[in-house]
Amino acid sequence: MTEPELLIQRFLDHDLTPDERVVFLQTVDADPALRRRWLNLEMVVDEAARLPRLAPSARFLSELKASLAPPVPSWWERVWAAVTTPRTLEWNLAGAVAAACVVLVAIAGLLTVRPERVVEVPVAMAPTQTIAAGTKQAAPQIFVRLVLLQPGARSVSVAGDFNGWNPAHTPLERSDGGVWTATIPLKPGRYQYMFVIDGKQWVADPLATEAETDGFGAQNAVLDVDI
Repeated sequence: MTEPELLIQRFLDHDLTPDERVVFLQTVDADPALRRRWLNLEMVVDEAARLPRLAPSARFLSELKASLAPPVPSWWERVWAAVTTPRTLEWNLAGAVAAACVVLVAIAGLLTVRPERVVEVPVAMAPTQTIAAGTKQAAPQIFVRLVLLQPGARSVSVAGDFNGWNPAHTPLERSDGGVWTATIPLKPGRYQYMFVIDGKQWVADPLATEAETDGFGAQNAVLDVDI
């Protein structure tokens, strides 16, 4: 793993100090390829956190306990262990007769044991349901991570084509070192947006790779979302 990849990993694991986080953001700002790799990993981490957690079924737990429990010896194994286990015995006529009876009973039981007959019953499988051709599927959504370094800001939000240019709809959260972040789901497309600091100062994203004029002399950041 290279040093930039290790830095990205530590950033995602929240293992950087505030000063190191600032250095990291400055590094990805200067390297577009590293910035794209970081944003892709951010989306992967966010998607993984949204996956459902599977709980083991009661049947699985019971089968697991049964497999870990020591096997129960069979009737014949118990008899054989009782007969073959060395022990000190004080023999007399009554004891010899009792032992002979036990052996005769064991032999008779062994001869009468028959394996159980297993009957296999075929089970009809339910027909699988197929999705009719031509069914419309919902457009996929891509989770995009927006990041802004503003240590002195009291609040930061984002306004753009995706929320009707209303900054109240998409606030960013502050983390250590004055880093503000937000993860938003977007459909594939091209979007213009700006950050709003303290509810009044509109600034373009310094990490954006493209910008377009808004028709009033200002530049909006441009975000291309594709699959």
